[in-house]
Amino acid sequence: MVVSAAHSGATGLPHPVDQQEHHVVQSARSRRSPQARAERADRILDAAADLMVALGPTKITIEDVARRAGVGKGTVYLHFPTKEVLFLVVLMRAQSETAARIVERMSSEPAEILPSRVGSFALTALTGTPILRKIFMGDTGMLGTLTDTAAAEGGNLIDRRLEDQEAYFRLLHEHGLVRGDLQPEELFHVFGTVVTGFLIYPPLLENHGHHVPDPARGTELAADALRHALGETPEDTDALRAAWPQVVGLFDNTVQHVRAEIDRYRTIRRE
Repeated sequence: MVVSAAHSGATGLPHPVDQQEHHVVQSARSRRSPQARAERADRILDAAADLMVALGPTKITIEDVARRAGVGKGTVYLHFPTKEVLFLVVLMRAQSETAARIVERMSSEPAEILPSRVGSFALTALTGTPILRKIFMGDTGMLGTLTDTAAAEGGNLIDRRLEDQEAYFRLLHEHGLVRGDLQPEELFHVFGTVVTGFLIYPPLLENHGHHVPDPARGTELAADALRHALGETPEDTDALRAAWPQVVGLFDNTVQHVRAEIDRYRTIRRE
């Protein structure tokens, strides 16, 4: 609305009608429920994920995301202070969905808590989820940036996740479900190295024209490598049943903490 000098007056105050519109907008913002803010954030995250897969993280801007989500650029910043934070939350959301599926599988039978089962399913999910595949296998530079952002934004969350993963191997170690000559932190290191290697190495080989196993066979090889490297004892059903509820609870706890961190951005109120 254009306000003439006669309407605005010498004081420069807005016209009463403009004041009324301003109050209506402010009132609407103040009435926005946490659910409405979360739904709006989800649209932004969905738009960012789609664009990251289609164009690559380095080629899109906040303006691109806002346009695709049907919101203003400033609205994106209400939830996510930087592009890197937005991409980080996209990654966290995809990882939490994968982790929740791992918990669901674990809950089905005790043997699903074994590292070979967890690692092979994680690989299948990572390679089969477009956004995770793009970040972990297609743009290692962005992965490094997101790792730095995660350390700056959610250092406590990263520490907690690492502690939970080490606690997982302590439980397996205590119940005799993995080799006893390695310490839990060493077992965790072996697990992470094997899974990461099977995730990152195949694309490097393909880029140089070398043949690699198809994803299903690659997952089988990874599971076999984990079974042998970690000395799993799946035949000890009593030990599996004893450790089962503790491991499921540990993984579920991790999922809940990640979801809580995501919700902090989804329902944040800067308006």
